[in-house]
Amino acid sequence: MTNGQNVFTQFNDTLVYDDFSSNKYNFPQKYTALEISIIDDGNYRIKRISDNGSSYSYLKLEKPLYSYEVQTSISIGKGGQSAGIVLNGQTTINGGILLEVNNKRRFRVTKMNGMQERLLSGSPSGNGWVKSKSLKKKSFNQITVKVQEGYYDIYFNGKYEYTATDTQFESGKVGLFTRASTEVLVKDLLVKKRSSSQAIGVTKNTNEPKNSTTVENKDPDFQEVIMIFKTKIDLQQVEISTLQKDLDKCKSMLNYDTSLVSRSTTLEYNNKILSEKLDSTTRIVTRNKKRLEYLESLKEDVEKGSNGDLVLNLTSILADLKNENQQLKAENTTTKEQKEQVKKDNTVLLREIERLKYMLDLKE
Repeated sequence: MTNGQNVFTQFNDTLVYDDFSSNKYNFPQKYTALEISIIDDGNYRIKRISDNGSSYSYLKLEKPLYSYEVQTSISIGKGGQSAGIVLNGQTTINGGILLEVNNKRRFRVTKMNGMQERLLSGSPSGNGWVKSKSLKKKSFNQITVKVQEGYYDIYFNGKYEYTATDTQFESGKVGLFTRASTEVLVKDLLVKKRSSSQAIGVTKNTNEPKNSTTVENKDPDFQEVIMIFKTKIDLQQVEISTLQKDLDKCKSMLNYDTSLVSRSTTLEYNNKILSEKLDSTTRIVTRNKKRLEYLESLKEDVEKGSNGDLVLNLTSILADLKNENQQLKAENTTTKEQKEQVKKDNTVLLREIERLKYMLDLKE
């Protein structure tokens, strides 16, 4: 860290500007099981679905940047960790300078080199995080970084905040990133470079030839026709931009990975099984509902005493059945007593028969 600003170069030439109102293909769009990066409702939305790792999205430029200024406005979703900008990102290795902010009005600068990250801000005890009064908690924060010769001057919402230094990466790419289980919305992104030497000190030549053709000298009818066509072209451009945005969103949805396809197949199979169970349960519920309706109607008949005074009839029938049951019990008891008496008489007769047989044998 240094005590003040170190980059005083004026970056006036716009290299890239994207407000994400339409897809200019400045950033890739993808939709996988681990991450999402799409243009959505006028913002570039990056979401790291996985609860580990980070997601990176790099600006599409043919050549690396050496000296430049990058400005963007980002907002981190509720419950997210942190997100930010990649500066001087490397293509050959997983490297670059990471500037990230969180919803606790803190920022951190680290250097990514392969699988390792080294702190360029704060202290190890605070894991590099530094408190900033210029950051907002629940809103878009404008982040501006001026990069030149190993110096990174950082501004939050137009106010200078910090300067990080590192000379390992002299040039590289600009990108956006988000940490695990974090969603970030990017409202716009602007990258500017230094003015070319040919443009320095050049002023506009006001001594135009007197016979030059200007708009004022043109035919009014012709100008009106031009304005009509220009209005139509502008409307068509707006419509094309809207359709292109919808088309790109649909295309991004097609770029899901095979794990989602497998997951979708499994869910469809489970849904089929659950649908069959639901149909079976519905049939049972319908049958029980009809049974309940019958019992409720029977209950109403009993309570109202309709159908020939059903309650009295049932009471009378029940009383007759009780009397008949008591009579049967009495008859059963009498029958048992008679049966016991018959057994006793039978025993006596058997003994008498044995005695008579014995006497007949003696006479012979």
